[in-house]
Amino acid sequence: WTGDAQIYVGAATYNADVAAFYSKWLRELMESQRPSGTFPGYAPFPFQHGWDFGTAWCDAGVICPWTIWKAYGDTRIIERCWEPMARFIKWRQSESKEFLGVAHGNEWGDWLAVNEKTPIDYIDTAYFAYSTKLMAEMAQAIGKTREASEYHELFGKIKAAFNQKYVKPDGALTVDTQTAYALALYMDLLPENLRAAAGALLAKKIQANDTRMSTGFLGTRPLLPVLSATGQHDLAVRLLQSKKYPSWGYEIEQGATTIWERWNSYTKDKGFGGPQNAEMNSFAHYSFGAVCEWMFSQLAGIQTDGPGYKRIIIRPTPPSPDSNPDQKPIDWVRAHYDSIHGRISSAWKVEGGRFELEVAIPANTTATVYLPARGAAGITESGKDLAQASGVKFLRTEGDRVALAVESGSYRFATRF
Repeated sequence: WTGDAQIYVGAATYNADVAAFYSKWLRELMESQRPSGTFPGYAPFPFQHGWDFGTAWCDAGVICPWTIWKAYGDTRIIERCWEPMARFIKWRQSESKEFLGVAHGNEWGDWLAVNEKTPIDYIDTAYFAYSTKLMAEMAQAIGKTREASEYHELFGKIKAAFNQKYVKPDGALTVDTQTAYALALYMDLLPENLRAAAGALLAKKIQANDTRMSTGFLGTRPLLPVLSATGQHDLAVRLLQSKKYPSWGYEIEQGATTIWERWNSYTKDKGFGGPQNAEMNSFAHYSFGAVCEWMFSQLAGIQTDGPGYKRIIIRPTPPSPDSNPDQKPIDWVRAHYDSIHGRISSAWKVEGGRFELEVAIPANTTATVYLPARGAAGITESGKDLAQASGVKFLRTEGDRVALAVESGSYRFATRF
């Protein structure tokens, strides 16, 4: 299923070497492109399923190649998929009126959202913009500067139309759902000066909902990343740790050992006979597992700085002490990612007001490491003052973070938290 594929592809790249698999599957997806120019709901494509497109499902034809390129730095995936992707954006343009999305197609939308429905045309506008934005980046990467400029201009027009229809002067949205805010923030559809306000409004919506998510497949993946990006990281971590329905912890409490399609695919009190639809109830379904991407990129802080992890960012983000009234906040994380350049590891812990971080940066790469500190004074590496540390250079202070340039090797940083 293409919608599931594009939702999970980022998490997939962290969990395994999926370059060969996605290269093979993207051949099938490109071959499955419909005569209109859209992409179908699944690939390979044995038969029609309702309409010939569903918003966010069809956009896998752009999102997946972009994500694979970002993870592995190989522009050949862009070149192989370019012509079908360009046809797809042309089809999107032909369907759009005044640079807005459409309300028809398969109405899977924010599949399995809980008590909140986000209109299809809103979602379609967001994905139209997002796919166009990614096309501009990929065009630039393969030297298609004219196309990059055209896609960038188109993205600007879609963003302007989105703001005119959906965004209020205070950052509130006319579509008042958690998913609406998550998509608008994640897909860069809000003016910079309204992002923090929109993030705060999203946080209030979650808190007013008994600190519970209401998002489905399309809203859950961007939810925690946008909370972390707009000053609501403590809330994001609290949602990850939640055991209330709907949540990952709730599934675990019901006995889950895999990610389910539905938060309540099985419950201890009702077994398989609850309100869920037993005909559409997968017990090995990765869409809600896309949260793993946020766990790697934000909690552990392992990110690529440009395509292919030639340059690396290590930016761990521990939650504030005592920020979770339900249970003890996460105070340690240990993770590694086997990039195409070698293993990148990040392990941190908070203990007694002290933050400690162990990192490993592979050969022939460099990294920017961000530590929670207001200045370089007091930061140590392997017990030495920063000025005496080999392979480390102070770059700058950014608010409550210190940025360090780090060469390949293994390091042990410590600072007061």
